[in-house]
Amino acid sequence: MSEFITTYTGQHFEPTNPNPELIRIEDIAHALSMICRGNGHVKTFWSVGQHCICCAKEAAARGLSNRMILACLLHDASECYMSDVPAPFKRELPEYQEQEEHLLSMIYEKFLGSDLTEEEQKELKEIDHAMLWYDLEYLLGETQYGEIPELHIELDYEVRPFSEVEEAYLALYEKYSGETPRKIVYLEDIANAFDGCMDGWVQFLNTQTAEIVNLSEDPYMSCEEDQELWEEIEESDDYVRLPDQYELHEKRIMEHFAYEIGNDRVSEILLNALRKRHPYRAFKDKINELGISQLYYDYRGQAYLDKAEEWCRENSVVYRRKL
Repeated sequence: MSEFITTYTGQHFEPTNPNPELIRIEDIAHALSMICRGNGHVKTFWSVGQHCICCAKEAAARGLSNRMILACLLHDASECYMSDVPAPFKRELPEYQEQEEHLLSMIYEKFLGSDLTEEEQKELKEIDHAMLWYDLEYLLGETQYGEIPELHIELDYEVRPFSEVEEAYLALYEKYSGETPRKIVYLEDIANAFDGCMDGWVQFLNTQTAEIVNLSEDPYMSCEEDQELWEEIEESDDYVRLPDQYELHEKRIMEHFAYEIGNDRVSEILLNALRKRHPYRAFKDKINELGISQLYYDYRGQAYLDKAEEWCRENSVVYRRKL
């Protein structure tokens, strides 16, 4: 059994041995938008992400600091990696509680700079418990007694698309942290860039905008705009160079395709073509003659997707597949 979970952005995260370098706000926003409050025992879907957003907005409405607003946004972030466990059961799991507290402290340290003080914990719990009072009333239909908690925002339990909640969560994080979450890079876009790379040209991914730029390595072919972009790339940590056509080893992909085609005669024809003086041209002529060109390009497309995923992992690029 694996000791890690694969997160939305492709990180291999070990909940029992957490690495703060692998914690991503994008993973937290996505996962919490899809986890239901109350273990699903509610009248209508209400995500942990929506709960955290409401807590953060309530903190803002009370005039609390940006740090406290972010703390409210992040207070259930450990559930992104450990899921939610009902409170009565959690009380019987001291080791789980210890792991959860350790992970949450790590999340606070990563995004806030330090763990919460006792006073901050008190402010957070007051807001969290107030929200719980209304959740129990509306989502579970359980009548609550005692003084009704005062809220400074209006609660709206409307069911919203996961993506909308995820975007709202990230927008709040950006607003109160001053940091812009990295744009999600799609593996298909990276694979298409692999397919379009040419000799003498170099491609870079801007990890903040998810834009892929192409630049000529020949200074005589570079316009003034390209030269300015070269300077920006050299001075910035936001750009990562994509593999060139030699690093992609298309000939190796061709060989693997030939071996895996499942027909000995066709396999031998293709391998012979790859032994020619101009192997790429000879191979592509043969797949056209044999009527298997689409089969090969589909195979190469999958190989490029696999390489794109490997490249993203190696370069800590936040990625996902298109739906």
